[in-house]
Amino acid sequence: MHILYAVTTCSDSTYRQLFADVAVKPAFQSQKYHRLLIEGLAAGAKVDVIANPPVNRSVLQKAFVSLPAETEGGAVYHNLPAIRNPVVKALWVGLGTFFQVLFLGKKDSAVIVDGLNRTTALSAMLGAKVKGIPCISIVTDLPDLLGGGGFSRKVANFVISKCSGYVFLTQAMNDRLNPNGKPYVILEGHADIAMTEKEPSLERKKKPRVCLYAGGVSVQYGLRDLVEGFRQADLPNTELHIYGPGDYVEELKHIAEDDPRVFYGGMLLSSQVVEKEMEATLLINPRPTNEEFVKYSFPSKTMEYMASGTPVLTTVLPGMPREYHPHVYLIEDETPEGIRKSLETVLRQSDEALLQKGSEARRFILENKNNVIQGKKILDLLGNL
Repeated sequence: MHILYAVTTCSDSTYRQLFADVAVKPAFQSQKYHRLLIEGLAAGAKVDVIANPPVNRSVLQKAFVSLPAETEGGAVYHNLPAIRNPVVKALWVGLGTFFQVLFLGKKDSAVIVDGLNRTTALSAMLGAKVKGIPCISIVTDLPDLLGGGGFSRKVANFVISKCSGYVFLTQAMNDRLNPNGKPYVILEGHADIAMTEKEPSLERKKKPRVCLYAGGVSVQYGLRDLVEGFRQADLPNTELHIYGPGDYVEELKHIAEDDPRVFYGGMLLSSQVVEKEMEATLLINPRPTNEEFVKYSFPSKTMEYMASGTPVLTTVLPGMPREYHPHVYLIEDETPEGIRKSLETVLRQSDEALLQKGSEARRFILENKNNVIQGKKILDLLGNL
């Protein structure tokens, strides 16, 4: 099978070159999500990536940068030029993606798009229609719950509705976005199979103990409750380290100035975050479960956390299948007081017991949810269209 993967992304080596020294790294979560899925698909199919690099005027100084094609992770990246002017970029990306699908597409080809990458997805979907080949959409959020204008949401919903099949994160997504019952597969995400090479150990762990959160540093994601709960907790020789961007950062910086147990480390490259996760004692996801968007989401950090071999403390997310529950620690009470109690209960255990819990979670996620296994499920979906 031949896959044309059209998305706003670039190879990992190009991403590091473009953004290693940039304070705010664009699309860092989606970059890792798509890179791993591309590698997983490439383990079982020929993959050509029609790559729109995630650059904008804040990081690109030149008006136009031509990027050569390159091979990485078993896939060929056909890089569209990086363009500073947003209007010119949109036109170039739209036309470039459309004609790349026409040029690269063959009888055995299928197109995969990120339904939320509106310009890229629309152009690739139209190209697939012209070529008479299937196009499936990956949907990682509901368009109607995202920011942006009404026209943008209409475009995203239009693209999704016209695709041949879907990759959803949760069943609730399918119930809402697939009224005609088109073929679909539920994939919460995918862990990096390369993590099998990184063995967790007590020798890696930092002293004093570190509780770590990496991701969107937003009040909406429960970060204020996490910080308040941690500061209330009786946790000797333990620090809270937080990495990522968001609306809570400035308040967090002020707290970190007053409380030496709280550390904000800004934004790191994905590989750097993984190292920090393996050095930590406990990884935390405090995302509240009472928001509407939560039942349609599955945070990619959950799989990344589990693959590190460091134990995970998380809220009981409605989009998390119950098969995950035995492998993580659960926050039943999402208030600061409830988080305090959960932290104290979990961290009362020995380092050895915590490592065993994390190692069991790592084994579960890497054996059942790695990017090669998840990629094969998408190839099976395409094979049945």
